[in-house]
This record gives sequence, C-alpha cells and structure tokens, in this order.
Amino acid sequence: MVNPNPIIWMRPEKPARGPAPTYSRGQIAAVAVEIADSEGIDGVSMRRIAKELGTGAMTLYRYLPAKEDLYAVMVDQVVGFEPQEPTGDIRADLATLARRYRQTLRRHPWLAQLLAGRPIIGPNVLSAKERDLALLDGCGLGIEGMLDVLNLIQHWVNGAVQAELSEWAAGRKSGLDRHTWQQRMGPYLKTMLATGEFPHLGRMVQESEFAETDELFENGLAILLDGVEARLSRVGES
Repeated sequence: MVNPNPIIWMRPEKPARGPAPTYSRGQIAAVAVEIADSEGIDGVSMRRIAKELGTGAMTLYRYLPAKEDLYAVMVDQVVGFEPQEPTGDIRADLATLARRYRQTLRRHPWLAQLLAGRPIIGPNVLSAKERDLALLDGCGLGIEGMLDVLNLIQHWVNGAVQAELSEWAAGRKSGLDRHTWQQRMGPYLKTMLATGEFPHLGRMVQESEFAETDELFENGLAILLDGVEARLSRVGES
C-alpha cells in the first residue's frame, strides 16, 4: 500500500506542469531558521514566515503542508554538509566532529530540541551521517559499533550544550553571571561543609578550579575519547 503522505523529501519541489513556484523550500527554511535563532522555535509559524516573505500563510502550506515538514527542512538546512576527510587519526577526527557539532548547536539553540525525538532525515543529514561513518571506517568495529560511537558523541555533545544554554538562560533571567551566582551561594555552601557531612564536596571546593565553558567541554571530550580509544584498542587486540 502506498503511503498517502510521503515524507517531504519524496515530494517534488517543482510541479511537472504549470508555473514555477515563487519560493523554494530552502528560502522558507532560511527565514524560519532566522526566526528560531532570534525568538526560539515557538516563534516559528507559517503566519510569521509569510509575514517576513510578504505573502499569505496559506500560500506557504502548498510548499510545506505540515509543521513536521517545516522542521525537517529547517534541520536539514542548518546541519548542512561540510566535508571532513579522514586523516587516519581517529581521535583527532572525532574531536573535530564533536567540536563542529557543538558549534552548530550553539548557533541554533532550538536545534537540540528537534533532534531529541525521532531522527529527521534529509539529504544533508544523510550526507553528514555517511561522512561521519567514514571517519571510523577500518577501525575494527562493525557498523553497529561505529554507530554506537557516533551516537555517544552526539548525545554527550547535546547534553553539554544544553547545560551551556541553560546557564546562559539562567544568567539572563536572574541578571547574575556564573561567577556572581557562585559568590552568592558561597556562604550557604561553607555553612553546610562546616558540618563535616560532605567531605568529598569539601575537597571539591578546596582543590577544584572551576573551569570556563570551553575548558569544561574539552575536559569532558578528552575523557569520552579516552574511552573510545580504549574500546578500539580492545577490538584491535581481539
């Protein structure tokens, strides 16, 4: 049975007959991305996009009939496709991949929310996945193991960036930057540590240097890649 509602990528962008469409999916996606970047994903609607384009909302539904169609082209637009040839140094290649992914999520704070559900698969997303798998080609892992490594990196970067974005949002809402907030919490924390009930936390306060965001990311990435390297070493020995 033919699916009566094929995904957006299965539908022709230009009709076989009749006049050429006024807009392209890429143009609509670009406007939607600008709105989402400045106002959040909740600010994106066909009515809002149509206003920016100077047309009617119903006109745009001819191009992208459903909200999921709009989200699909938005994700594919911002993911894009940047070539990355394997260098032979898997750790360095995966680090480059993780840093690039982080920058994409930071540029588009709404993106992680859309990627959290079922995969949105468009031509750029497929090309990016093919590129990323090629970085692990020949490492000794099967295709499932390669996907496990890539998914681990993606999920970790998602979490790390979400923590960054949440901190920025908290700072804007409270008017306190991270260091000011830490100073404000200091007296309470010292009082609790003085009870002696939190020896490990006490060591943390006394010995730890609270790193900035970029350093925290690089430290976490190094630990993650240590684990990947150890896994690959065990595969090579077996």
